Amino acid sequence: MKRPATPIHNVLSNVPLEVAFAWDEQPTDPGIHSTQRVLIAEDDPALRSLMVKLLAFEGYFVTEVVDALEMLDAVQVSHDRREAPFDLIVTDVRMPGLTGLDALAILRQSGCTTPAIIVSALPGEMVQPDIPVRNALFLPKPFALENLRRIANRVVRGKSHQTSSVT
Repeated sequence: MKRPATPIHNVLSNVPLEVAFAWDEQPTDPGIHSTQRVLIAEDDPALRSLMVKLLAFEGYFVTEVVDALEMLDAVQVSHDRREAPFDLIVTDVRMPGLTGLDALAILRQSGCTTPAIIVSALPGEMVQPDIPVRNALFLPKPFALENLRRIANRVVRGKSHQTSSVT
């Protein structure tokens, strides 16, 4: 028997997601007609779901994966199919198997220049030395969904991209 749909809540504030998305802008068609593609690698299903819904709400076509190996596979499959490259990669650091940082290093060595946002609950000083090498921004967990939305839009929609930490 199918469970009735329950509202999805913002993990950090327990506010229904629909309320959390009460920005002044109107939602776009969730990724259907978008040419802007985002890849999200996050092993926490609740957080991954929130990030996917947030960026789809912004109009991005979002591909979600559960770990760094799947992230590498998604980039390779996209390349093999001659699809447009991803416009943004959002990855957690700690995931089963390969870390998000290691996967980004592999992508950078293969010539992938896609901007990245690295999210992590690890202290910034443990992650930040790798950030410039990975051509990425660092977003510490827990983070406000609005921060992810703002950073993704700035990076993908053409505003300046600088390697730094965002709080």
